[in-house]
Amino acid sequence: MRSIIGTLLIKYKPPLLSLIFALYCFHNMKIELTAFKELTGFPSGSGIEFYDNKIYLAGDDAKDILVMSRKWKQRTLIHLFDNDEERIPKKEKADLEATTIVSINKKANLLLLGSGSTEQRNKAVLLSLQTNEKTEIDLSVFYQRIKAAGVEALNIEGAATVGGYIVLSNRGNKSNKCNQLIITGNEFWKKQDEAAFQLVKLDMEDAPEDMCVSGITYSEKHEMLLLTTSTEDTDNAIDDGKIGASGIAFIENFYRKIGREKGKMKINRLVDLSTADKKFRGFKIESVCIQSEKDRSLKVHLAADNDTGKTYLFKAVIKL
Repeated sequence: MRSIIGTLLIKYKPPLLSLIFALYCFHNMKIELTAFKELTGFPSGSGIEFYDNKIYLAGDDAKDILVMSRKWKQRTLIHLFDNDEERIPKKEKADLEATTIVSINKKANLLLLGSGSTEQRNKAVLLSLQTNEKTEIDLSVFYQRIKAAGVEALNIEGAATVGGYIVLSNRGNKSNKCNQLIITGNEFWKKQDEAAFQLVKLDMEDAPEDMCVSGITYSEKHEMLLLTTSTEDTDNAIDDGKIGASGIAFIENFYRKIGREKGKMKINRLVDLSTADKKFRGFKIESVCIQSEKDRSLKVHLAADNDTGKTYLFKAVIKL
């Protein structure tokens, strides 16, 4: 195969060459699980980010952000919400499912977004990673515009910063099988009534019928959007259901496709994580973040839950 690639390097030039190389990478892709842990004392892991050698973990019914080292040690908490319960009750929680690192005035912030599946969940939190100062944001205006533009059931579960864009992923369900990306500008929350956005339907024709997107992150080095997926026996955006398989999917050349792919974007490949390692079985993967990147590999952390309030962490190497 390498001799064939060498021949193609001589014969062809980009952009065809980049497509050939991408197909070669996907054909040889492997996922190696390197660590697994059940967390105690932190509920319902839903969003995970890596910044400045630290892991930031959010839970959809947690009152705090959990901060850890890259080896999941040296745990500290950053307080977000006041509540008497260990887990914020379902009717009250902000349902912070989507997270990403954003730069505001050249300073890093953790953006956490509620799912928007109920009025209580039309909330975002902007957390300064220098001072731990938090700002709560009401996203009702922006979320209502998304619904009016054609999102039948709002359930924002993923967020990624891609250049000057913020990409949100909307999760489908059994009765609404449409998974979508909402592509908008950085700091869209400041002018919600006029912030431009694009709706893109995800083409998941090669995936199991009930497989839905649960989280996203972006590899700048590989210009690739990574998506976590899971199956859940539920026909709406609020209730939980029986957990099935989880996977990780990839969209190549993602940045170049923004604005060019009109209405639909195809997932290049989806891998069932249980085929990579049996330890993934029975877990609903909620989110992924990238710790480091090399020319032919990515080191990632994944967060999972099982709808009983427990949180699980996985570390893996994706070999391209």
